[in-house]
Amino acid sequence: MKFLTRAMIVCFCISHALVSPARGQAAVKAWDTFELTLHAERKLDNAYVTSLPDQGPPLVRVRFQGTSGPAQGQGLTIAGFWAGNQTFKARFAPPLPGTWTYESQSSDPGLNGIRGTFECIPWQASDKVENPTRRGFVRVCQSGDRPGRYFEYTDGTPFLWIGDTWWNWTKRGIKLSSFQTLADDRSKKGFTVGQLFFAGRGWGRASSLLDETFTHPDLGRIDQIEQMIRYANSQGLTVWIHPWWGGRDLDQQIGAEAMRRWWRYVIARLGAYNVIWTLAGEYNLYNYGNLGLPFWTDLGAMIDREDPYDRLLSAHPTPPGWGGGQAAPQWSTSAVLHVEPWLNYNRSQVGHGQWRNEMIPQIVSADYARVPARPVVVTEPWYEFVEGNPTAADIRFGALSALLSGAAGHSYAGGHVWKAHVPEAPAGRDTWPMDLSFDTNTLDYPGAVSLGYVARLFRTLPWWQLEPHPELVSDSPAPFCAAVPGHTYVVYLRWGGSLQVDLRPSSEDDTFESTWIDLNALKEINGGQVQGGDTHWFNCPSSYPGTAHINDWLLLIKR
Repeated sequence: MKFLTRAMIVCFCISHALVSPARGQAAVKAWDTFELTLHAERKLDNAYVTSLPDQGPPLVRVRFQGTSGPAQGQGLTIAGFWAGNQTFKARFAPPLPGTWTYESQSSDPGLNGIRGTFECIPWQASDKVENPTRRGFVRVCQSGDRPGRYFEYTDGTPFLWIGDTWWNWTKRGIKLSSFQTLADDRSKKGFTVGQLFFAGRGWGRASSLLDETFTHPDLGRIDQIEQMIRYANSQGLTVWIHPWWGGRDLDQQIGAEAMRRWWRYVIARLGAYNVIWTLAGEYNLYNYGNLGLPFWTDLGAMIDREDPYDRLLSAHPTPPGWGGGQAAPQWSTSAVLHVEPWLNYNRSQVGHGQWRNEMIPQIVSADYARVPARPVVVTEPWYEFVEGNPTAADIRFGALSALLSGAAGHSYAGGHVWKAHVPEAPAGRDTWPMDLSFDTNTLDYPGAVSLGYVARLFRTLPWWQLEPHPELVSDSPAPFCAAVPGHTYVVYLRWGGSLQVDLRPSSEDDTFESTWIDLNALKEINGGQVQGGDTHWFNCPSSYPGTAHINDWLLLIKR
């Protein structure tokens, strides 16, 4: 390892653990975090503000350049961020193996001209199976038969978005061990995304990471939240970051400059982790916070410019009929943002309640028909607030109607999770229904178990090849079908019963295997074989009135 002989400390972080240069050169794995620590010579007044001049360059940048192996010829420039006192850091996730060099640039002599070299080595295939975040950051697939329709990791492996809503887990008082229990459970169930605040102003002071003047970050709490993000990544979970939440008169209460500055800090600080960006939660509340839509579109363009990794970026909208959303309602970001060049996928919040849940396939289908093609995800459906409200079947309807209508994923929330109701930091009682006792493990609410099952099931299928084909189903009141015609069909029977499926363009010489899945019992039943080349009736193994219980089923048909 090459270092300048300057009175400073330079260290780097490998697999999120600090390694001292005195221990000799150690290799960084691809997509792990290399952390460079620098010390300024000059003492700055409020370094958080002065090191990020509004619409000006950051105080320190570090250029990383690949010089050998697959990394050769690649280069990224990373903004440094203030880490307390006169300390600055720069974090880099090397995307390719090989030799990397770095050099800092700054007007401060202590931060300028720091050079070094490190080696990046690839993960083994088994390592990537163990933890898929080692495959790289999440992006929109732009090649193959369905470009623009689904997500993938940087190495091209398809990424199925199954999100869990962790909104308020950044509030003070939550133990890391409680978050680890949550992340372990969701990873085991098959979730891939955690939707987390990292808010300059969250739901009150307890979850806000800037002070009331929006000029001083709480570095201690930020360090604790980063432990959560790193742990989630270590369990194969990508974290969906919200730096702001919508509200009244954001122009007066916070101000555009403060909002831009915090966003730039977040990009620099979290940019080497496996995360996804969102402009803000419910960004269109109260007529875009009185900032106007152009502020938000300009902010999206700024984030796109500042993030060297060009990762996923969208917004979380407030739907029609929702309090505070009447002046600028939208079922999906596609209503106003679809043509923005920085927006690479659409998001929908239908909100809470039966009628809103029923809107999901209509919204997804409309977004699927838009040009250019962009993935769509429902990021806030009806929550499973308390057990049985909604039912597990309602949760399954939301997810399956979205996925079979062309969505690139779906999200869930329920129980104690969405408000971070834990013994050491209880959420308290308000108008939202929630079981305040800790007698029930709400991680295992039936809807959460069902969505985990759906996630694991879809990963056994070529789900990224499936396209919506409701026309292939007949004699059904709700024709939900996604298929690769002639090869694979996934059909959702919301109320059981019977229907016809068109298995053409296969020939009568093709044999198809059918499998029924009892979504209430989460159990597979062999449905037998049929020949191709025609339309066939399929009858659920049990159905009303032969059985009094009305059940939802999934039918898999594979050639």
